[in-house]
Amino acid sequence: MPTLQRTSAAVPALLFSFAAFLGSFLLFQLELLAGQTVLPHYGGSYYVWTVCLLFYQLVLVAGYAYALLLSERLPPKTLLLVHLALLAAALALMPASFPAQAFASPVPDLLWRLARFIAFPFLLLSASTTLCHKLLSDASGRSSFSVFAWSNAGSLAGMLSYSLLVEPALPLSSAALLWRALFIFYALLFAAALRFGFKSAHAPERTEAAGEKPRYFLWFILPAGTAALLTAVTSYQSSATASMPLTWMIPLCVYLLSYAVLFAGGDIKVNTLRASLFSLLIILAGLLWRLQSPLTTVLLALLNWALFFACIVAHRELYLARPRSAALAPRYYLMMGLGGVAGTALVTPVGALRLSFGFADLYIALIVFVGALVYAINRERGLGLRAMGLATALLAGLIFTGMKLSGETQVYGLRNFYGIYRVEDDKAQGLRRFIHGSTVHGIQHLAAGEEFKTTVYYSAGSPISEILASFPADHVGAVGLGIGVSCADARKGTEWTFYELDPDVVSIARKYFTFLGKCKAEVRVVTGDARINLRKEPPGRFDLLYLDAFTGGSVPFHLVTQEALELYRSRLKPGGLMVFHVSANFLDVIPVIRLSAAAAGLQSLEKSISFDPDDPARLSSEWLAVTDNPAHLRKLAKSGWTAPEAPAGWRVWTDDYRNVLKAIKW
Repeated sequence: MPTLQRTSAAVPALLFSFAAFLGSFLLFQLELLAGQTVLPHYGGSYYVWTVCLLFYQLVLVAGYAYALLLSERLPPKTLLLVHLALLAAALALMPASFPAQAFASPVPDLLWRLARFIAFPFLLLSASTTLCHKLLSDASGRSSFSVFAWSNAGSLAGMLSYSLLVEPALPLSSAALLWRALFIFYALLFAAALRFGFKSAHAPERTEAAGEKPRYFLWFILPAGTAALLTAVTSYQSSATASMPLTWMIPLCVYLLSYAVLFAGGDIKVNTLRASLFSLLIILAGLLWRLQSPLTTVLLALLNWALFFACIVAHRELYLARPRSAALAPRYYLMMGLGGVAGTALVTPVGALRLSFGFADLYIALIVFVGALVYAINRERGLGLRAMGLATALLAGLIFTGMKLSGETQVYGLRNFYGIYRVEDDKAQGLRRFIHGSTVHGIQHLAAGEEFKTTVYYSAGSPISEILASFPADHVGAVGLGIGVSCADARKGTEWTFYELDPDVVSIARKYFTFLGKCKAEVRVVTGDARINLRKEPPGRFDLLYLDAFTGGSVPFHLVTQEALELYRSRLKPGGLMVFHVSANFLDVIPVIRLSAAAAGLQSLEKSISFDPDDPARLSSEWLAVTDNPAHLRKLAKSGWTAPEAPAGWRVWTDDYRNVLKAIKW
């Protein structure tokens, strides 16, 4: 079998380490690029990334299996020829745009469209680490796990560069072209190895796997636990802030950093790890206190620190359990990938545990992680599976009991692709709440005679209540239904059309609340993405169009781009009025909408209101009115509406470009 000459081992070591780095760099850039591309097609749901993670894990396993097949069946030169041919095919066959919808249900549709969009190049890039490990091991005659550290460093570099450099500077189309150019360079690295790295020689001596017993279940269960935690933390973070590459990246960076640190090849002592982790916690706490960070930021920072702690503990066990034989390395990576798929699947909307209470993802992930760690600790004593079963049963029982005790006020719960919905009764206050994730989307009074009283952001005295009461509008369009609280301000003889992404929200609003059923206006509810459905409406359809559509803690970005504002304007009658709910805690979308409106030839005014925090039914809010009607602008100005500050250094957001870093409320 042809092999690399050991006398020139430094050249292949550099070449294959860099190939592993670049392969992972491209892989994770592709993850974020694809995620950003598909997000608008599914209403900006924060579960889009969760399902994307499941897809990535599945294809990653396929990539490991492909690498295992090549590593065990082909000599290095033939392996490189096959891989190069498939890289060329993947580049040639990769579609330029996201494929059209194929299924009505969002989860299988997203998985299928992702498969058609990026599965081929993703699979080949997923094989980089295993193939580079194999080829470098042939050069040195020993297992080369340092390649795994290079791979994780590339993953970190890919994510950070995309979120901090590529996304703020380039449109999606340009970022895709840059990615393709780097993909070609990646293929050239393997071509260089084919031409310069191999010479005729005897096969190197290597340690066979015969004397080493594989620890398949341990290699599987530890990554399952940390992958479950990663997915759950990402879902929670996206729901509390906004679904975007930056919030997806942070937990993933934490997860991969633990791999990079532990697989770098150094012998890191437990005490060193412990001291480093708690030093990091002290520094993090000091920064949060110094910056006077809001509570959400503090919670997310601590949650990501806890994720890092958990990953360090589990991945250290995984590193210590690595095979000594290079022949077992591909199987080691494959089992790690299978564990990642299993852990991710448990906390996605397609998982077997479809629970609607609280953030069920975090509870499920915690059970899986604790069970995996208990197994690893007790395995050597022959108690692994029994200890794991006992620990998971005990923890699950405690969580279930706690949920039963704390969930007595829950009237209804549902978990689907768009999130976790709960209807809860507060008997002490006489209120019924509709909660999506951690955000209250509607409140109704339960007392007789007060059921139709406006609440939350539509309470009497709020900016939107003022507009609904003082601006005559026979035809009103509303993007985002909630529970239909705004119907309380509707006048008889008018027509209201709600555009609601999720049909389950419509069912909840009709079954558990009465705003829609008792509305004085004629009400029509259209389900699906608002932009798609608004295109079906005739021009000049509405006198007033307002947007109150939140996913997580922010407005979906595709609803506030220049193209979106131009669509809204076309569906308004001449001189009509648009109003946007902009009360986001994490992102400042006012400059985004102001610039998009200006690009569409419209002017903007803003107004906010703060209610008594002791009144749980009335929530403070901020609204932005957009119009080209001078009379409307004068009327609003007299009522206290003011022009927002002109943002400095901003570019107009389009369907192809956005700069989220600018919009973050630091």
